[in-house]
Amino acid sequence: MSGVRKPKDDNEKIKARIAIAQGKGTSLEDFIESITGVKPEEEFVQAIKNRIGLAHEQEETLDIVELIKHMEELQNQWI
Repeated sequence: MSGVRKPKDDNEKIKARIAIAQGKGTSLEDFIESITGVKPEEEFVQAIKNRIGLAHEQEETLDIVELIKHMEELQNQWI
């Protein structure tokens, strides 16, 4: 599972910020593209961000890869 969750503690938050500062992070757009194989539209990225935000508010873990695949399926149904 590729889970998204908030840091467990301040130490974990600091480690994450250091990793990002060292260039070990990737943009959400690039991550989505690596899963779907296509550059995502801004609306798609925003929908993923909104769902991540909701999971954060509800303190739940989210399988980001599964979410992206599911959202892609829904999007393709409307095309």
